[in-house]
Amino acid sequence: MRLRNSSRSWGLVARALHWIIAVMIVGLFATGWLAENESNRDASLILLRNHFQFGVILTGLIVMRVLWRLSDRSPEPLPGEPPWRERMAQSVHGLIYVLLIILPVAGYIVLVHKKVDMTVFGLFTVPTLFTPSVEDQGLWAGAWYVHYFAGWILLGLLGLHIGAALFHQFVLRDGLIRRMTG
Repeated sequence: MRLRNSSRSWGLVARALHWIIAVMIVGLFATGWLAENESNRDASLILLRNHFQFGVILTGLIVMRVLWRLSDRSPEPLPGEPPWRERMAQSVHGLIYVLLIILPVAGYIVLVHKKVDMTVFGLFTVPTLFTPSVEDQGLWAGAWYVHYFAGWILLGLLGLHIGAALFHQFVLRDGLIRRMTG
């Protein structure tokens, strides 16, 4: 299997990043949702701590994925794929990337406002790039809402993405999923 993409399929690097990021998104959504709905404060803080630490790792992987995507060609559209469906897929992918950038930025703003320890697995500390005003709760609240709703929008777009892949697999039977699975 080749590392780089071909005209027909995604390469090993793109595939690995795709599936690792997919699993991490599921885990981050779960820990975020569980933390928000956990009545035990200590358990909620542990979930949020894990959400943050894995979120930092995911952010690094997203940066790698974007840089790889910019440096390597994408496979050609499937033969016979209508242009409107190709544009729709590109739009959904673009929105997913935008949200995967917005989410960690908004989460970071919330944590800086909360003055949370931003050490990641004891390996390094995410630097504090600004000092929020104690009186200004608007930035914190706005960032929290952006993070919260962007997460739900991302979940909806991922549902659309998965639904489209399954449509290709089971209705069109055009082999689209093999391009990302091997």
